[in-house]
Amino acid sequence: MSRDVTLRLLWRFQAQFAGYLVAEHEGLAKRRGIDLRCQPIDFAEGGMKALLRGACDLAIASPAHLVESEAPTRLAFAMAVQQASPLVYPVRKSSGIRHPKDLEGRTAAIWPSGEDLELRWMLLKAGADPENVKRLPTGDTVGAFIEGRADCAQMTIYHELHEMEAHGLPLDEVILFRPADWGAELLKDGVIIRRDWMGSEDALLQDLIEIFLEGWQIAFTDPERAVAICAKARPDMSADEHRRQLQHMKELATRGPALAEGFAVPHRDHMRRALDAVMDVEGHGEGLNPDEIAVRRYWQAAPAELKAMPWA
Repeated sequence: MSRDVTLRLLWRFQAQFAGYLVAEHEGLAKRRGIDLRCQPIDFAEGGMKALLRGACDLAIASPAHLVESEAPTRLAFAMAVQQASPLVYPVRKSSGIRHPKDLEGRTAAIWPSGEDLELRWMLLKAGADPENVKRLPTGDTVGAFIEGRADCAQMTIYHELHEMEAHGLPLDEVILFRPADWGAELLKDGVIIRRDWMGSEDALLQDLIEIFLEGWQIAFTDPERAVAICAKARPDMSADEHRRQLQHMKELATRGPALAEGFAVPHRDHMRRALDAVMDVEGHGEGLNPDEIAVRRYWQAAPAELKAMPWA
């Protein structure tokens, strides 16, 4: 008898989640008796609320989402494909904005799923008051920026930044604020699990982490196979868009701790930075231990070939 498992994604179906879509559609999960279903984001509640109330079994979310959730001690960070922040914050050169501090009194378009901790940390570290920057929550940050409703917008290098160019605003007409330039870089996507599964559901969690690792290995070694799956799941995006996005994902996967420890390592430093950010910006997070939140045992127990990076 198969076990039903729902994975809540951090956005709509696209190559950002290629490995998980491969795991679902290529039968990797079914071989282990798991009926895996990937589910797109629901902006009404986001992944952490859904995970905590049992509306999904696992979620793709950032360490920042975890530490800002209503019950961070009930959650754990078990795997991370992206090993660096993919976010940039463009401003038009014509706006006169040259530094994050210049955003005070201006508007920044952000996603409505609570992903603005990195922006606020960058503003703080750059000497600006985050509370003096108006945040405009919207699922279409590109539209808000192009239409002039926002002076700055939250974008990923693999999706929204390309959409901005497709809408007629070339890169040479904007300045990109990168959080890493102010020591404020935070990881975006990770696999978040509920701690109440640990112990009682260890075998299932081990299977799932290995299935996800295998799905991503297939996606990176056979990108056309993955692109075809992503294009079928999200036909309003072209194969070229999925292909380009997958290439960005490969680049993000071959950064940071993964270079020394292996593909998709859930490194404590990703959690430590999120905790530093929430302490600096919001003044809470005391008592949370990054070594306890970043759970490595499922990743460590996975076969070595699933953590290798021959495609790097």
